[in-house]
Amino acid sequence: MDQSQLLRQLLPVFREQGYEGATLNKLAAATGLGKASLYHHFPGGKAEIAATLLRHAVARLEKLAFSRLRKGGSATKRLEEFVDGFSAYTEHGTSPCVIAAFSQGSAWQLHGDNIAQQFRVWNGLLAATFEAAGQKPKRAQREASTLLGQLYGELQLSRLQGEPRNFRRSIKRIKKQLPAA
Repeated sequence: MDQSQLLRQLLPVFREQGYEGATLNKLAAATGLGKASLYHHFPGGKAEIAATLLRHAVARLEKLAFSRLRKGGSATKRLEEFVDGFSAYTEHGTSPCVIAAFSQGSAWQLHGDNIAQQFRVWNGLLAATFEAAGQKPKRAQREASTLLGQLYGELQLSRLQGEPRNFRRSIKRIKKQLPAA
């Protein structure tokens, strides 16, 4: 089994159980491997698995959502595509964000600085796009933070309610609230 296959099998455990809940027993069970085999693939154990999953999640969110802010075209169109990309990243509200799952407890102690730095970069990119849409710099910063808060909040709320369609409705509403072209 190659590492990318293993990561696809391990990701749901971290998404659903969080870092603390993703025990080596659960991780091994998810892959069908024994703990020793997991250590063969990931000598650093759970911490290495989490770091690898985090790198992959950041790259995927970058590819599906944040890269759209760097494209040409109107700022409003780029923001809409970003929101659509975030929705795709979360499988339209059916899948929690593993980056968010790592934002609590001991995972935050291990990876929090990297996560916070990445979100500062992404928030800056969003703010620059809001500025390109005509917002003043301070307002653009607030709008960027608000948009991220809305997306993550609506994702969590729809998961708490067990209703992914609520997330999809929220995506439509959020897109309508974006600045006009």
